[in-house]
Amino acid sequence: MNEHNDLEHENSTEIAATSLQPMSFVDILDGIFSIYRSHFRLFLGIIVVYFVFGFVLDHISVYALTRSASIANIMVSVLISIVSFLITLLVAAGLIYASARVYLDKDITSQAALQHGWRRFLPLLGCTLLYYLGVGGLAITILGIPFAIYFAFRWGLCSLPVLVEESTARNGLRRSTELIKGTWWRVCGIMLAISVITFMIAFILQTSYVLLLSSLSGGTGTEDTTLWETLRRLYIPTPNDVGWAFYSIQHLGTSIIAGLTMPIGSIGSTLLYFDLRIRKEAFDIEMQVTD
Repeated sequence: MNEHNDLEHENSTEIAATSLQPMSFVDILDGIFSIYRSHFRLFLGIIVVYFVFGFVLDHISVYALTRSASIANIMVSVLISIVSFLITLLVAAGLIYASARVYLDKDITSQAALQHGWRRFLPLLGCTLLYYLGVGGLAITILGIPFAIYFAFRWGLCSLPVLVEESTARNGLRRSTELIKGTWWRVCGIMLAISVITFMIAFILQTSYVLLLSSLSGGTGTEDTTLWETLRRLYIPTPNDVGWAFYSIQHLGTSIIAGLTMPIGSIGSTLLYFDLRIRKEAFDIEMQVTD
């Protein structure tokens, strides 16, 4: 029995010692689902904030707009959209920080991850606004679109330095540029692949869910409408189309599915960030010296 325990300890030590190493795309992809599966409760504790607040805020916004399209109700809807964006950003910060702690084999709880995200929220918000203003500004003209695409990936990891290294908003963009310099095509390919995989998982699950609900409710009542209108009512229904009860059930399910797929991108970005630091800055050696 003691020999078995010693062997397990040696194996776990070996795994921990070799985890900080350059990763291929396959390694990153495997790491995403391995970390998510092994720490599902940790990530679930973070995204439950997204479930609850997203569901409640959406219903308030939709209720205000369905009552009347007055300026006051439109302003309420806009305000709620801003609050929803801020909550999503906080949840994403918690997911990224939790992913970083897990990758470094450090203990972390859902509450601690969200608290760290809140503590770094203003720099993260500033970094995010700079990112969207820069990329969006470049994309205004047709000639600027290629540059917008280039900088969208060049600055794509800016949130990691802000959360992990606790850098400023501007330094987050600069650090992302430093890490991705010379590897833009590789980073672009990995980010696109992770985004496509996340989208496909969410799309398949959400389509299966809405089709199941539609069949249970006897259809969407769109037999005499156009194909576009049928798809809209199927995927983006309003309470006027299907009633509040059906709308609430469908929105709850789609929100849960969207939330459950959020950690995929967060974990993937985190693994890519550490992979670049290991390749360019010998981060693995730095951590061994620190330990």
